[in-house]
Amino acid sequence: MGLASMRHWGRLADVAVVLVKNGFAEVAQRLELPAKTGPATKAGGEQLARKYSLWVRVRLVAEDLGPTFVKLGQIMSQRPDLLPKELILELRKLQDQVTPEEIGDIRRTIQKALGKPVEEIFSEFEEKPLASASLAQVHRARLKKDGRPVAVKVRRPGVADVIESDLALLADLAQALHERVEGLKHYNLPGLVEEIGHHLRQELDFSKEARHMLSARSRESASDLVIIPEPYPELTRPAVLVMEMIEGERLQDARLSPEQGRQLARGLGDVMLASVLKHGFFHADPHPGNVLLILAPGEPPRLALLDWGLVGRLTPEMRFLVGDLMAAMVEKDAKAVVRELVKMGAAPAGNDQAGLAEDVEQLLELVHSRPLNEIDLGGLILEIMELMREHHLQVQAQYALLDKALLEIEGLMRELDPDINPVAVAQPHVRALWLERYRPEVILRTLRRNLADGMELVKDLPLRLDRLLAALERGELGMEFKHKGLVPLTEAIESSANRVAVGLIVAALIVGSSMIITTGVEPKIFGLPAMGLVGYLISGVIGLWLVWNILRSRGGRF
Repeated sequence: MGLASMRHWGRLADVAVVLVKNGFAEVAQRLELPAKTGPATKAGGEQLARKYSLWVRVRLVAEDLGPTFVKLGQIMSQRPDLLPKELILELRKLQDQVTPEEIGDIRRTIQKALGKPVEEIFSEFEEKPLASASLAQVHRARLKKDGRPVAVKVRRPGVADVIESDLALLADLAQALHERVEGLKHYNLPGLVEEIGHHLRQELDFSKEARHMLSARSRESASDLVIIPEPYPELTRPAVLVMEMIEGERLQDARLSPEQGRQLARGLGDVMLASVLKHGFFHADPHPGNVLLILAPGEPPRLALLDWGLVGRLTPEMRFLVGDLMAAMVEKDAKAVVRELVKMGAAPAGNDQAGLAEDVEQLLELVHSRPLNEIDLGGLILEIMELMREHHLQVQAQYALLDKALLEIEGLMRELDPDINPVAVAQPHVRALWLERYRPEVILRTLRRNLADGMELVKDLPLRLDRLLAALERGELGMEFKHKGLVPLTEAIESSANRVAVGLIVAALIVGSSMIITTGVEPKIFGLPAMGLVGYLISGVIGLWLVWNILRSRGGRF
């Protein structure tokens, strides 16, 4: 596949410059990107490569390519089972702060979405945004109908088109890297880009975010300690979200007593673990920027969870599996940990479960050599995911979202209370999940569902066998074999055949033009037939392009 022939030529040139600038000139050359860089840029990239690690430079590439790729990097950081731990930690440093949009564009977006001018909906609307990110920005306002203070989240004009264009470009680049760089094949970059696209499109639709908030508020996870803003569905559209205004401060700026910190940390852990293990519906991006501390005179401190664009969902079976995994890690049962991990992911053929069990056992020995209150649960999760990546076990996307959420929740808990014991917080929730699993009604429901599935299979079995035998009798049953090693050879043959065909066309044009020149047919240019000269010109251009293409594919040599 020739990337230079794609419709993203200008953006590809930008990508090439950024890659070379950050020491990835070989990658740009391997992808045949239309690079417009000089020796100074390449030399600077080589100097940067000597100064920084590979993973730091990947983060720098995302930052240089702009807000869309920063957001993509943040989403990629949710997959520690697919990407190296060092890269995950670097991608989580990406900051999503960009220059605000012009207020006129924001007002037009609101009017287009809600069908009314801003002045008819809000009695006050602050032009300076409270926050400005790559996908949207948030403004403080006051409703005209009842005077309530609200926060108005507005999607950046044109950002959806930019996202789709960059996703298409990223999909092409990922496919090219997957095909041309052997060491990247097991990362499944095309599948990762597809997953990233799904998450980004979900975050772009604010009407979905409003539904997520309403769903979270209806559950017990919305407590007196942790509050969730109330959305206004009648004033919410895919491009605009109007919600309750919550005043608070960032955790890093808070001044809490040790007792307040302990209460908040324990309460936050209880709420989040209940949302995961009891309800199977959780905030998938609870980093410190999405949490506000609310301090009111005469009231206990509370926490507000913001930005519900990305949520995770677990079925009852998935919840039970997560509980079993947590229990196995605490009980230092390496075989049980491996068993649950294999259930969570897709194990490739020939997967070495014994080797994985040995690695898990060594990790658990190291972790449990310290007191329970000193166990870094987040670090343990990250190390387990790293082992899964090394053994090519890929988990479902919802489990990956959960891993990231648990890592961030533990970080928040330790920021509030450095001495907290996450294991002690989790144990009651795991125990409650175990009791729920073996309640008589749950067992009966599972048996009934399995019995219904079995009866359906028995009922359909004769028909399926009949179809199979009929296809076999008609000779329609066959097997398809695909040898992956032949793909590059096939592409090389196709490329060579195309060049031969172009060469024959050039030769035919030259011969035909020469014959026309000898006839002296009108009209003429410089005393020679015009048709013959045009033929020479076309054949010359095509011939030069063919030579340049051959030189480029062979690194500048025949």
